[in-house]
Amino acid sequence: MRLGVGVSMLLCSVALLGCDGCLEKERIGLLEIKGYILSLGRDVFNDLELGSWVDDRSSNCCGWNRVKCSNISSGHVTHLLLDSLNSRNAHLANGSLFSPFEELLNLDLSSNDYQGWIGKGLPRLMKLETLNLSYNSMNGILSYIGIQNVPRLKVLDLSNNNLYGSIEGLCELQDLRELGLSSNMFSDQIPECLSMLRSLQVLDLSQNQFSGNFPSFITNMTSLFYLSLFDNHLEGTFSLSNLSNHSELQVLYISSTSPKALVETEKTQWFPTFQLKSLILRSCNLNLGEGSVVPSFLQYQKELQFVDLSHNKLVGAFPNWLMQNNSRLQYFSVTNNLLSGNLQLSSIRQDITCLDISDNNISGSLPEDIGTFLPMIRRLNLSMNNFGGSIPTSISKMQGLSSLDLSHNHFSGELPEQLSTGCISLQKLWLSNNLFHGNIHKFPIFINLFELFVNNNNLNCTLEEVLENLNGRGLMILDISHNSISGSIPSSIAKLSLVQILLMGNNQLEGEIPFELSNLAMLFMLDLSHNRLSGSISHLNPSIIRFLYLQKNAFSGSIPPTFSEGLSLVTLDLSDNNFSGNIPYWIHKLSDLRALSLGGNNFSGHIPIQLCQLQKISIMQFSHNKLEGSIPSCFNNLSFGPRENYDSFPSFGFPIMIAKSPIGSLVNVSVSVFMPSTDVEKEDINAIVEVRTKNNFYTYRGTNLEMMTGLDLSCNMLTGSIPVQIGNLQKVRALNLSHNYLSGSIPNSFSNLSQIESLDLSYNNLSGEIPSQMIKLNTLAIFNVSYNNLSGVIPSSGQFGTFIEDSYIGNPFLCGKNLKQKCEASSRPSQFNDTEGKETVIDMVAFYWTFSASYTTILLCFTVVLYVNPSWRMTWFYVIAKIIHTCFPTLPLY
Repeated sequence: MRLGVGVSMLLCSVALLGCDGCLEKERIGLLEIKGYILSLGRDVFNDLELGSWVDDRSSNCCGWNRVKCSNISSGHVTHLLLDSLNSRNAHLANGSLFSPFEELLNLDLSSNDYQGWIGKGLPRLMKLETLNLSYNSMNGILSYIGIQNVPRLKVLDLSNNNLYGSIEGLCELQDLRELGLSSNMFSDQIPECLSMLRSLQVLDLSQNQFSGNFPSFITNMTSLFYLSLFDNHLEGTFSLSNLSNHSELQVLYISSTSPKALVETEKTQWFPTFQLKSLILRSCNLNLGEGSVVPSFLQYQKELQFVDLSHNKLVGAFPNWLMQNNSRLQYFSVTNNLLSGNLQLSSIRQDITCLDISDNNISGSLPEDIGTFLPMIRRLNLSMNNFGGSIPTSISKMQGLSSLDLSHNHFSGELPEQLSTGCISLQKLWLSNNLFHGNIHKFPIFINLFELFVNNNNLNCTLEEVLENLNGRGLMILDISHNSISGSIPSSIAKLSLVQILLMGNNQLEGEIPFELSNLAMLFMLDLSHNRLSGSISHLNPSIIRFLYLQKNAFSGSIPPTFSEGLSLVTLDLSDNNFSGNIPYWIHKLSDLRALSLGGNNFSGHIPIQLCQLQKISIMQFSHNKLEGSIPSCFNNLSFGPRENYDSFPSFGFPIMIAKSPIGSLVNVSVSVFMPSTDVEKEDINAIVEVRTKNNFYTYRGTNLEMMTGLDLSCNMLTGSIPVQIGNLQKVRALNLSHNYLSGSIPNSFSNLSQIESLDLSYNNLSGEIPSQMIKLNTLAIFNVSYNNLSGVIPSSGQFGTFIEDSYIGNPFLCGKNLKQKCEASSRPSQFNDTEGKETVIDMVAFYWTFSASYTTILLCFTVVLYVNPSWRMTWFYVIAKIIHTCFPTLPLY
């Protein structure tokens, strides 16, 4: 009988456990999870990661990849690390699959692009302590996640999702030690009930939309190790003295997008009990009204590794003492402040890897031994200061330097050879907007340089000499614009086989475009503007180029048919050249065009109606050509404004930091990795368009270009009336139809141009009154109807009350209080257009033609009559002779 009981117990054990200690129901549960993951998108990575998950009872699931169990005897799964397995497409997570794991302690589902849950979210997991759902696409409120089903959580990471609403439900998680909610869409005020989380050590609320005042309960949360309120819309005053008793605090990140935020460090005398390792006080209006100085409490900090005090209007000398006191400092940024004086570096060799002091007022020369002081530097940004002199040769000792920005200073002389030969790790080099001359020194073949900016200097060499010194193997961005580089474009341009952005405008280049330029298969943006180039542009390959700038050269011929293949073109600027022929009818194939500039050429013929198919167009300029005919009425089909589903004009930036979540990283991990994402290092490259508006040429780029819309048909030979449909272009900001032969009246529909800022109709043959409805145009800043045949009373209210007489000169029949010619009350026309009334203004063109025809007819008839009847002829001559004798009696009368 005892033997039977033993066998029964053994069978029961086999039923519960796999042969190597894995619970059978949990083994089956794991296989169901694998099946679900592979059904969402199978790839080689998933097959490798889950390759050990096999349906074989002889395989121990506790030894499977990404699985951990409590011990062999019990066989309960306690850790499931399922991160980065579903990143190919957005999916829903199936929470019910985790029901079998009653002893689960740690569940990691991060970086899977999960949008939400199937069903009611997480099942009830009473022992779960760590939950990581970061870097997904979770939408909705917290209750949708199922937080209420995991009451014993100690670590919760929901960062980098799309969660919103209230976070008060988290206050019930009394055991919570680490909470990460960064990079979501949480708004409203930070709830006071978070103060109930007495054991909280990590609180990351950064990069949300929290508003209201800075939370006061932070003062009592003395167990905090990591506090980040970075990049919210918090207001009011936050005094750092409230943290003086937070002896465990090592990481502090505070910044606000609200101009009403103020971080106070100096108002009261206090001494910190903490030793920070990482500090961000960015855009905090530090000590506003007390004199923005570098916070004095930093004098007591000796363990700092990461410091960001940017965008605070700090004054005084560069805080060299902070670098000297913190020998472990790796990242230091004081960009966009008001620091002045010379740059003084300590004699102690620093381990700093990133130093950014850009956008200040620091002057003088760089220390001659800067390379000795900063031997470990990887990123150095000294741009937008007042540095002068030459670059020290000791910079060659910075062999780990990968990014160097010296732009927007007053450096002069030739570029040091050591910069190209000693900095063997250099990848990004900005030297733009200085006074350098000569040529670029030769870069060795092994240099990994892929971004080079030397624009806006005085380089005075040939383009061939520049290309001889460049290693084109990996160069992706080259900007040599705004120099004095001369010569033709050599065939060696083909060595830049990987270049994506090539900017050579505003130089002295001449000759024709070589065929080799068409072999640059990666070319994304090309700028050859403001040079002396000539000939045809048929050698260009527009199939990949998105931004093409050829304006202000001497190119000729027609637009090549090959340009119809430029389906990716966003900006095409051919203005101010010698192009001729018609605007091609295939222009509508360039469906991505946002800016088209053909002004200042010799284009003739009619404006093709195919232009009306450019549904993404924002800027269209055809001025100073020989276009004739009427304006197409279909222009109202054009958007002339951005739409939500369009890609914006790009600006190119280069990030220097990558956000890393601190959650679950308290033990044995350096604080220096807890770096939030920072602003882009540079924004020197933008889509650019020159637009004539408000009587001047303006250059629009980046965000400003995104907002600009305009239509310029000025200085052509267009005839006919202005189509009333033009008034439907409600998003257009600049409209110029001046210097044509347009006739008829100004359409009443122009009152619908609700965003118009500049309207120029001057030098035409327009007649009638200025529509009084146009007083609704509140954004109108420039209005010009001079030299037309307009009549009646000018509008005088709203914006029209600001326009001076020059806006109306050359219209003798206009009157109004802003003109010298006032209107008499008795003869003042009605302020409202009478569409059924008679025309009261003389059409001068019709008058001249009628008068000439009548005069010629009368003269011919009179001559015929005198020729046919001799007696009338003799009588006429006698009368003429008598008149002459009466006026001039001394003359003989024949």
